Amino acid sequence: MPNKQFKRDSARVASLVCVDFGVEVPCSSLGVACFTP
Repeated sequence: MPNKQFKRDSARVASLVCVDFGVEVPCSSLGVACFTP
């Protein structure tokens, strides 16, 4: 899988998760969790 495609998909998933749970969990914290190994 191309790295660019992977980053794009990860960003999309993180955005969707932020939209779904942003009310309960700060999107910034969720984003860090998404992109931290």
